[in-house]
Amino acid sequence: MPGTQSRVSEKKDSRRADAALLGLGIAFFLLAGSQNDLRPLAQYGLIMLLPAVMVLTAVTGRASIAAVSLVFLGITVRALNLDHARFGSDVLLVTREALDAVFDGKNPYGYEYAVSTNPFAYPPGNLLYYLPGFYLSDIRGTEIASAAMVLVGFAWIARLIRNDGPIIAIGLYAATPSFLALATDGSNDTSAGALLFISALTMLLAIRWSSRGLLLTSALLMGETLAFKQYTLPFWPPIIAYLATQSWTLSFDIGKAKNFNIPAWVLYAGVSLVFLAVVTLPFFIWSPSAFIHDQLAWSDVAIHPIDGWNVWAFLLRWQGWDAQRAFGDFLPVLDIDLGLATLVIGIVAGIRTPSRALLVGTAAWFAILLFARWTTFAYFAGVAPVVLLIPFADRLIERPEEASETQPTKRAHSMASSTQD
Repeated sequence: MPGTQSRVSEKKDSRRADAALLGLGIAFFLLAGSQNDLRPLAQYGLIMLLPAVMVLTAVTGRASIAAVSLVFLGITVRALNLDHARFGSDVLLVTREALDAVFDGKNPYGYEYAVSTNPFAYPPGNLLYYLPGFYLSDIRGTEIASAAMVLVGFAWIARLIRNDGPIIAIGLYAATPSFLALATDGSNDTSAGALLFISALTMLLAIRWSSRGLLLTSALLMGETLAFKQYTLPFWPPIIAYLATQSWTLSFDIGKAKNFNIPAWVLYAGVSLVFLAVVTLPFFIWSPSAFIHDQLAWSDVAIHPIDGWNVWAFLLRWQGWDAQRAFGDFLPVLDIDLGLATLVIGIVAGIRTPSRALLVGTAAWFAILLFARWTTFAYFAGVAPVVLLIPFADRLIERPEEASETQPTKRAHSMASSTQD
């Protein structure tokens, strides 16, 4: 019926940018704050322009206007707030000195740093990731570039799935004050989150397009992610478990008329582990004791006492109950056991969708971090992009032809419902 079709079309058009408008609204209210808050003048102007972008998006119905504006906003505001004279965290200061030590022929593990009393407590993939920023003499610029990759990634997701829902994620990630601060304060969690996000996104696109090259790329990125920071590890097992449910076997030619077949999950696991080994083993061989000591620095109560966003800090403040006194050195063991139990339960329960894989990894991540002795708010920047990716993960693996085949059915169902009304 022409009249019914017209009404359905008008209703669809009127709602096609709703999520984009919500993303813009979220960004505005997150950034606005108090009129007395100190902020660069350019940032003040960008905030004032957001309502105009909302009107333009609403009038045109083009979600792309909101997406481009929010990506630009998220990158620009971070750049405006980068104070080269101030470091709120010593992490990148230590990383920069560690790279200096490597190029001077010294082992960064077991090294006494001038900028901090803490050791370099991360795997060597961390040094590899920051090499470009080190050479450009702006190591913190790497964090802004990492945030930009996340923002552009969500804009691309919106285009791929033909849905403006991811623009809500762009608004949240672009303007959340803590994420802005963490991209410029000298911590490394923005990059950790970006690596997790990009490796997961690449894996999803490999399935979407049945691409062997993208699967290999994703495996290499996951290897670098694991070699970047320890808390990324909980995401690796559920992703492997999900890939194991896929009947995807890759064939490689070996000589004439000979093929070598390997399941996708075996290839992914093997390549990521090989990359991790290649990056890590040279430093481990250099000095096994120094390497292990620095990697386990997080478990030292002198470095990480009970503090931050975790259960033990809450109980200490609420009831005055000291978990460190009660559990002693068993506290880190209990923490890891809780994370492992979460992973085992999640994997045994079944992981047949990518969203479930990311959800299980996120649950294990939170189990470990919320029951850790010391949990800085900076850590949440390392999981935020993956959490925001979960709602769109299942849509991303749908092949374009599969999605288009379902559209006529959905439109017919919508028309039928409107006719009944």
